[in-house]
Amino acid sequence: MSQRFYGSICITDLVDLAHKKHSAFTKGDNGKIYANITVWLNDEKDKYGNIMALQLSPKKELKDLDGQPYFGNCKESEAKVINAKDASGLSLPEDIPGKEKTPTNNIPNPDEIKEPISDLPF
Repeated sequence: MSQRFYGSICITDLVDLAHKKHSAFTKGDNGKIYANITVWLNDEKDKYGNIMALQLSPKKELKDLDGQPYFGNCKESEAKVINAKDASGLSLPEDIPGKEKTPTNNIPNPDEIKEPISDLPF
């Protein structure tokens, strides 16, 4: 059964910890910064109704130095989650416009090339 949770995270704490070079943060090959986290699903709700907590997950050897600060909490959503079985009888009207596909770069689709490209840089 699918479950949905909602909550909040403290962006200020995450940015501060990233600036302090907490070992949970890594920079990917794509240049983006990622945070390794641990998510706790608790057996009981806390006094605010939270059932889940989010915590930074440092490198093992730096756990004592960096710590494992909490930066967010979640509650269980009361909204029902629709699964594929529930949606099997649903259909969309035919007249809903589709999103126009816009090219993300100047590279032509190989299936659409009808003649040789003469302005190649090599």
